[in-house]
Amino acid sequence: MREELQAELAAAFDEDLADAVDTFTCEKPIYSGEFDFETQTYPVVGSESYSGRGVLGNYLKDLVKPADYQAEDAKAIVLQNEVTAVPQIDDVWATSKGDFKVVNIGADPTSSIWTCQLRKV
Repeated sequence: MREELQAELAAAFDEDLADAVDTFTCEKPIYSGEFDFETQTYPVVGSESYSGRGVLGNYLKDLVKPADYQAEDAKAIVLQNEVTAVPQIDDVWATSKGDFKVVNIGADPTSSIWTCQLRKV
């Protein structure tokens, strides 16, 4: 049933909700596990990227806001099957509305959507 619902929502993203849907991409470095004491950093050994789409809004009308909420924070609701990798805290998403850092991630009980708190970078 979850797959059917996600397929219907994906179709709605393509048609009826197309004007409300935002796409995003994230490119992040992959660090080695060996700390370089000379540069005081971990060496970058590659990069990883993922992308997806969802509805990017705000918290203004929400009654319950995250504890570390700031006025410029945004809220993204994304279908898990629309994202090519699992988002992580501190990932930076490039969107048409600017760049946002993932501050918090929550999943619904059916594991079909993620609700992400984003902060403008």
